Amino acid sequence: MNLQRSAYDNTDQQRQRTRMQQLVTTLHTKNTIAQLLLTLLTGVVTILFVGILLYLIVRGAPALSTRGFFSASGNAAIGAQLFNTFYILILSEIILIPISLAAAIYLVEYARPGLLITAIHFASDTLSGIPSIVLGLFGYAFFSTYCGFGLSRLSGALTLLCLNFPIALRLFEDALSAVPRNQREGGLAMGGTKWHTIQTVVLPPALSGIVTGIVLTAGKIIGEAAALIFTMGTSNPRNVFTLNPLIGSDNLTINIYNIQSTGNGLSKADANMVSAGSAALLVIILLVINILARYIGDRINRNVTAT
Repeated sequence: MNLQRSAYDNTDQQRQRTRMQQLVTTLHTKNTIAQLLLTLLTGVVTILFVGILLYLIVRGAPALSTRGFFSASGNAAIGAQLFNTFYILILSEIILIPISLAAAIYLVEYARPGLLITAIHFASDTLSGIPSIVLGLFGYAFFSTYCGFGLSRLSGALTLLCLNFPIALRLFEDALSAVPRNQREGGLAMGGTKWHTIQTVVLPPALSGIVTGIVLTAGKIIGEAAALIFTMGTSNPRNVFTLNPLIGSDNLTINIYNIQSTGNGLSKADANMVSAGSAALLVIILLVINILARYIGDRINRNVTAT
């Protein structure tokens, strides 16, 4: 009787081991298949993105090496548009960063959870879904016409504020919320005021995320055309190389649109060359901005970690 029971127990244990081995084998097989599929998809997307970037840069390289391409005058020159691209980027960020960061600090640090925060987030999410061309029409009606700014850089920058505010607000909120609550409590427990704690305890660890938000909005500002056509104009005055925000001007993206739609007095071959060169230059600018932002973010993280 004991021998039969022992034999039965051994058989049952072997069955359990066999089932466990089959289960482990099945799980490993599924894990391998999932890993291969994810690796394949990641590789395809990476190759696609890198291929697009290389195609744009290689296609525009002849224009970038052409004499006079970066000069200030001429239909085939983009010196004025390049200046306006950086001008509108800096002006937009000067307006966008303080407003978005102040709103994020208020929502994360001061506002109580409730209807107000829900309403602000709902309005922000709704604004982020509006097409840029619609915001361009709004900017023309409100900033250019009602406020009297006309077709100007200031109207374009304020329109870009409306376009990028939801993105910047969310990113800045996430950066501030990622700072552990106990750090805030420690700063307050040591006798610091709310604002002093925010300045000395919350903002330094959040700077990396804030820099990420600035970079993402910078990419949207540089690549925007539809909203600026209605608010900033499509041509440059003679005094384009000035810091006056109340004059109209165009940038690289608007110039590409003008050349491809009207030709801008160029032959088809020259128009395609200038467009390709402008597109390649935009890609290079964005790559440089992203590399610099990553470097600055890493330095900030090291300094914060070290202290």
